[in-house]
Amino acid sequence: MKAIIKKRRAYTVVELLVYIGIFALLLAGVTALFRYLGHFKNSTQRLDILHSLRLSSFKLSEELALSQQFLSPTSDNPEKISHLITYFNNSFELIVVFIQKEKPTDEYGRLVKLNWTEHLKKNRPKPELEILANGAIELNVTRPANDYLEYEVKIKELRPDGQPEGKIFTLANAARLRSR
Repeated sequence: MKAIIKKRRAYTVVELLVYIGIFALLLAGVTALFRYLGHFKNSTQRLDILHSLRLSSFKLSEELALSQQFLSPTSDNPEKISHLITYFNNSFELIVVFIQKEKPTDEYGRLVKLNWTEHLKKNRPKPELEILANGAIELNVTRPANDYLEYEVKIKELRPDGQPEGKIFTLANAARLRSR
């Protein structure tokens, strides 16, 4: 006797449902993985922004502490808020820290540091600015005592294309002159 062997050409409905279920589970797993990676990337970028801001603030605070004299804001009115810091650094160079905006109506700009003495020495038409932070919204500075400054910087989180979007970060710091 010859055995009759049938060639199978189609799947049953149950097999199709099982395959579709397995494929859907795999697809859901891959989708969740990509969503998690996107969240992880955003969190890492946020941490980078905060680290950059903290590092800039630390450097500025150290430079202020080692400076020779604070010029602005003045200590006449301790409650008065200024939006720039002017001081002589430890080499007696005039330094100004402020927010530079493309247009005065812009919501944000860059927190920059200008070495005015160096600019005058080089005699260039456009000053060289050291960027301390991008997306800067506000710089508030008070001087409660003659040898003490307090400052607060607000910046907005930046997208990869450089446009601000998302959370606003605030960092407060202070400096006391050590040279006195």
